[in-house]
This record gives sequence, C-alpha cells and structure tokens, in this order.
Amino acid sequence: MKFRDLSPSTRWSFLALTGLAGFLAWDQSYWWKLREEYAFGFIVPLFVAYVLYERWPRLHRGLAGWGGSGSSQPVDPARKSLPSRLIEMLALLMLVGGLFCFLAGALYKTMEGRNLISSNLLSFGFANIVLGTAYLLAGRRSDGAVIPLPERWNLALLFLFPAVIWMLSVPVFSAVHDTVSLFLMNKVVAVVYALFDVLGFAVVREGSLLRLPMGDVGVEDACSGIRSLTACLFAGSFLGAVYFEPFWKKAFLVVFSMIFAFINNIFRSLFLTGWAYRHGPGGLDAHVSLMGFDFGNVHDFTGWVVLGLTVAGLLILVKVLSIRLEYELNERGLE
Repeated sequence: MKFRDLSPSTRWSFLALTGLAGFLAWDQSYWWKLREEYAFGFIVPLFVAYVLYERWPRLHRGLAGWGGSGSSQPVDPARKSLPSRLIEMLALLMLVGGLFCFLAGALYKTMEGRNLISSNLLSFGFANIVLGTAYLLAGRRSDGAVIPLPERWNLALLFLFPAVIWMLSVPVFSAVHDTVSLFLMNKVVAVVYALFDVLGFAVVREGSLLRLPMGDVGVEDACSGIRSLTACLFAGSFLGAVYFEPFWKKAFLVVFSMIFAFINNIFRSLFLTGWAYRHGPGGLDAHVSLMGFDFGNVHDFTGWVVLGLTVAGLLILVKVLSIRLEYELNERGLE
C-alpha cells in the first residue's frame, strides 16, 4: 500500500492540500496561543494525521484498486444520471468557491494582519477545497476503473473530519461568540438561582450577578460553559470520526458532547456557587493541591473536571453505541 500506487493527479493534490493545511495550522496557531479555550488546536494536526493514517488502507484500496492492470472500464451509467451530475457539479462549485475563500482570506490577512475574518475564510475555504477535491478525484481508480457512485461518495466522506475540524479550531466571529456565550450564561444563572431559591438559600439574582450573604458572584464568559463546549465538540468529533462509520452515530456523538458539556457545566456552577456561599467569593481563588501537585484555583480546577467528565461520558456512549456492532461481529464469528 504505497503512495506511488495512486494516480499522479491524486498524489499532487494530496501534496498541495498538505501544504494548505500547513499554512492553515500556522495561521490558527496564533489563536491557539492567544485564547486558552482553543489551546486544543495544537493537537488538531496530530489528530488529523492519525485519522488519515487509520483510513489509509481504505483510501488506498478505493483509489488505487486491487489489480493495477491498467485496463479501463466503460463509464458507469449511474455516473451519467442526473443525481450523479448534480453531485459532481456541487463538488466542483465547492472546490472553486473554496479556492476563492482561501485566497480571499490569505489576501485579507496580508493586508490587515492577524484577524478573525481571514482565519475563518481560510478554514471555511480549506474545508470546501478538501471535500470538493476528494469527490472529484474519487471518480476513477489509478488503473482507470470507474468507481461506483456509492463507493465514490463514501470515499469522499472519509475526508469529512480532516476537512471540517479546522473550522472548529479557529474562534468564531465575536458576534457569534458573544451571542452563544450570553445565551449559555443566562441559562446557567437561571438554573443555579432557581435551585438555590428552592432549597431556601438566601440568594438574589441581578442579571448575571448572584448576591450571596458573603459577597457577590458573577457568572462571566468563562463560566458560561462556552470554553468546555468548544473543547467537547472537538472531542466528540474526533471520537465519532475514529470509532464509527454511520453518519448518524457521528452526529449523535457530537450532539451529546454539547449536551454533556452543558449539563456538567451546570453542576460546576452549582458547586462554585455553593463554595462561594460558604467560603465567600474569595474562596474561589484558593488553590487545589493533590499529592503535592498544584492544580490551580478552585474555579479553574473544576473547569478541567467538567472536561474530564464530559470525555468520560462520551467514551461510555461510544461503548454503548458499539455494543450492537460487537454483537453482530460475534454472531458472524459463531456462524
């Protein structure tokens, strides 16, 4: 299974896309260092490389073929059908549009320096370039044989995670970030206040501020859960890409990563509010030390706990969703 078994156009396209990915990683590394919630971006290139490595046998088998006889087969009739032509046209539009967005982002970056507009244009353009190129190049194997439409579609989808994950590792526009953060913040404050009020604690809510007997606690951007939401979305996307083939399972895992992140952040906010109620707001700055290691203050430590619990929940969900697959494999083995 060697790289040179692929067609020249596929090899050159792969090298060109690798170069674009390197430029994209260099551009986004600025935000990974600047914003703590996007620090996971440093492992995105490694995870993308791992996913491609894990899928290499299927990609090689699909694009290079088994025989390598060099004989060409007639064009598949399904390829001439209207749905096939529409999908191919859409892939071409994605490629052309993606190139335009990528070049526009690079040009705007040259003129204005580091900015969110150029970084988002680059990531959006790269995703479209990869997916469009993957589908267009999956039309024939290196021996000239036509790839059937369903197999061609599945081959293109193997690049979904390596293409789209870059859109998650770059900060969204400030307007979108602030809207999502404000929405999550209001929900967190409402739940915490309602529960403390039902339990009979003396607490007054003023917007995102909770007035407690020993001082006020404000639920700010860092407490809204948007940081853990971003990291958990990445974790859910990676686990879905690695463990599952059906798209619905991938989507299911991504959706539940958001739900887990929100629920766990509610528990975190309840704990922090209870801690501040008993020890005062200054108690949130107390450092947590375990076995001689300093894990930061209470506020930051609970943030890492939320992330860990969410990932643990996702791993359990992966196991649950894999039970049927393991059962089917065992049944086939018994036959």
